[in-house]
Amino acid sequence: MKHKIVVIAAIAVFLAVAIGSSLTHRPQIDEGMFASPAYNLATAGHFGTTVLEMEESSLTRIDQRTYWVMPLFLLNVSASFKAFGFSLFSMRMVSIFWGLVLLAAIYFIALKLSRDKVVALFALVLAACDYMVLETASSARMDMMSASLGFSAIAAYLLLRENNLMLAILASHCIVVIDGLTHPNAILPFVGLLFLTVFLDFRRLDLRMVFLAAAPYLVGGTAFGLWVLQDPQAFKDQFIDNAMMGGRMSGFSSPLSNITREFTDRYPHAFGLQENSSGHSGPIYLKSLMLIGYAAGIIGILLIKELRKNKNYLALLVITSIYFLILSIIDGQKQTTYLIHIVPFYLVSLAVVLGWFWNQARVPRLLVVGFACAVIAVPLGGMGLKIRQNTYGNLYNPTIAFLKENSGDGGLIMGGSELAFGLGFDTNHVADGRFAYYTGKRPKFIVYDSAVANSWKDSKTHFPEFYEYFPRLLREEYFVAYENAGFTVYERR
Repeated sequence: MKHKIVVIAAIAVFLAVAIGSSLTHRPQIDEGMFASPAYNLATAGHFGTTVLEMEESSLTRIDQRTYWVMPLFLLNVSASFKAFGFSLFSMRMVSIFWGLVLLAAIYFIALKLSRDKVVALFALVLAACDYMVLETASSARMDMMSASLGFSAIAAYLLLRENNLMLAILASHCIVVIDGLTHPNAILPFVGLLFLTVFLDFRRLDLRMVFLAAAPYLVGGTAFGLWVLQDPQAFKDQFIDNAMMGGRMSGFSSPLSNITREFTDRYPHAFGLQENSSGHSGPIYLKSLMLIGYAAGIIGILLIKELRKNKNYLALLVITSIYFLILSIIDGQKQTTYLIHIVPFYLVSLAVVLGWFWNQARVPRLLVVGFACAVIAVPLGGMGLKIRQNTYGNLYNPTIAFLKENSGDGGLIMGGSELAFGLGFDTNHVADGRFAYYTGKRPKFIVYDSAVANSWKDSKTHFPEFYEYFPRLLREEYFVAYENAGFTVYERR
């Protein structure tokens, strides 16, 4: 009975915070770009991304077919638009649903590795209250769906392997294929599954199982190939452009440097030790305390002899290290959203250590619970502050209202694709990340926010011509017409 109460309470907290964040956090640029093809499929029957500037674009025929990202998340979003109507929340509902799937996967991974329901409950509670989990679950990107599928593949293998190894292999790799059609980060569970299979069941493997594991990739690859063959040139241009954008693949040329940047760039940025996104304030640096909890799990397993000698926990440490190394190398942009692919392993490790202390007679259980509460207090407090600041209602909506009131008869608005949630996807708004550098257009309004600022800063290395052009354009041809903590609207003189 107590077990069920803890599970229900953890899920209730997760849903309350994720929904609260979904309703109050202003839309992001990627959400607008991903919404466009899903919206078009639901309303017009084509899979094009029409919110982007197409003139002089390298994204060949993206207004007809969207190839720059994998399709399954967008299809999932389109189904949500069909079922619940078009809105940012109906789009974010997809991530909330997959967040519930992730919680289930984390619970069963912890249960099968530890054989202890207490450890599984600790893992569930930690995950349900974790900042990265909650943040990703309330964002309409494919990261939560991809991570959920990846960890579900691991969970399926662990759940099925003892009674039916062939079914475990088939089911887990089927899920990885679905993950691969959602996001290329499926390389993580693919390699992770190969490791677990060899590490845990090497003596039980035979050639039949190799062919069985390969079968889902043959089917998925065929489906993917048929999709690509609809317009191979568009796929080539769009997919390569996205793969090479902003130094994304730079890690392959300098692996050691990219590993170092995990500690100097990705983790500090994700956990409040670098510049915050516009519109957010307060003691955001306290997010860095979450890293102590993550480290406590890894260090605890290494230091406690009983845990260190456990084969399952050794597998947990090794697969975490594999994920860390692969993620370090394949993502030169150091996107913080990709941490959702590894944070659950940190949480399971911490749950293992908490479970060990729980079972020690000399350690008061109240102390263990107190530490767990301290670990979840920081992320829940951070999410609560974020919800209270309500950047959607206090910053985004007033900006949209100003633009609607002052754009006149079709005056062009140029800014991030997220503006389309307020302005509409069939209006006088266009998302041009280079702000008419190539086209020479002069919109009536240019909308500037932290995402635009970061893109401009990054261009100093990857596109210095734009780095010089953009501030000169704003300075010489525009003036500030409206401003709040999240957005600055420039109007043409």
